[in-house]
Amino acid sequence: MRATRSIFVVLTLSSFAAATAGCGDDGAPHADDQGTVMFDLTTAPTDARCAVITVTPAMGAAVVRQFPLSPAQPAVFSLSGLPTGNVTITENVFTVACAMTTGATATWTADPVMATLQAGTPVNVAFNLRRVDGGGQVNVSSNFPTPPGSFQEFPQMASSSGSIFELIVTGSDDNLWFTDSEGNRIGRITPAGAATYFPVPTANAGPTAIAAGPDGNLWFTEGSTGKIGRLTTSGSFTEFTLPDTFSSPFVITAGPDGNIWFTELGASKIGRMTPSGALTEFTIPTAASGPCAITTGPDRNIWFAERSANKIGRVTPTGTFTEFAVPSAGSNPFGIVSGNDGNLWFTEQVGNRIGRITTGGSAVEFAIPTPASTPVTIAVGPDGNLWFTEALTNQLARVTPTGTITEFAIPTANLRPTGLTTGPDSRLWFCGEGAVEIGAFRP
Repeated sequence: MRATRSIFVVLTLSSFAAATAGCGDDGAPHADDQGTVMFDLTTAPTDARCAVITVTPAMGAAVVRQFPLSPAQPAVFSLSGLPTGNVTITENVFTVACAMTTGATATWTADPVMATLQAGTPVNVAFNLRRVDGGGQVNVSSNFPTPPGSFQEFPQMASSSGSIFELIVTGSDDNLWFTDSEGNRIGRITPAGAATYFPVPTANAGPTAIAAGPDGNLWFTEGSTGKIGRLTTSGSFTEFTLPDTFSSPFVITAGPDGNIWFTELGASKIGRMTPSGALTEFTIPTAASGPCAITTGPDRNIWFAERSANKIGRVTPTGTFTEFAVPSAGSNPFGIVSGNDGNLWFTEQVGNRIGRITTGGSAVEFAIPTPASTPVTIAVGPDGNLWFTEALTNQLARVTPTGTITEFAIPTANLRPTGLTTGPDSRLWFCGEGAVEIGAFRP
């Protein structure tokens, strides 16, 4: 009988190690090269009482850490002072308290794993932890991601018809999913960078936006064919045709009512679809308003940006609209997201600003330092700040709840970032319309 448990481990190197790595470093471990590991055990074995982790460098003494466990309960530990460089990592789990492990025999044990721990280099380590008495096996996976402030980019293979990556989202399977509008496919990439592609059944569908649905599936818009697509995490498609094939469904989101909500750019409507495909459409009061991004607000209403009308719109789950004018004329609001501060935040593509609006409609704007940056998507980062993409200046940017903006240049030139989301590994993941690649950034 086999039991499966998951462990997620995050290594963040100390500031000294991160600063010195790659600057005349000979690759050998140094006394100051130390890191901290967050060790997240989702479910301990039923008879577990103590976990012992041993990290042995190529030179120097081994580092041993013990952690008490509660049977069948989650646990989070912190390992500090770990050596970098080439190390051997082992794990043993005991059915006695940590104070009694000296001289005791481990009930669960694993073969040693070799790894290289250094700043800026992600390492995936997998243990097969097995009972000494042969009573079962537990599979353990761990991840050592890049330090804060680091970019990591994953070049992708373009499809035969070319590729343009539009938007990206974290799925229920803890992978990243993104749309390839020109390649007519949906992509999936693991946090380690392994990508898989799923061709959309309808030819030339132009998949644009993608969202994680309340049913655990991925939902996406087919802007060129007037359809809404549903994709399971195993790769099975279902498509739903809208009444108006020229409605140009654009951006999509999960609503507070368990349904899927999306904007219809060509028809100036907001669509609501149940997980089974039942459709309701609501016409926006302002004609030809150009609805773009859409999100669930802190008030459990649906909020959206009206690019052509220069407004921010709100619609209740039952279809009642309210519209608020953006303070600066001609700003072309595009992206929108609900912030942790209880407000809505939006990008102004032409105005080159980030806007903040309360649920009551009071708005304030913050100028982006770089001119003509063309901000597109905005998302809540793992640090609680707002992050957005700057398509024309090839940057990611952070804005605090008080409006302070900081920009970070993407290493690959002309990536033209559009999509942005927080990943399962607490990194920001992005894609763009230029270079055919997916990127990650650790705030």
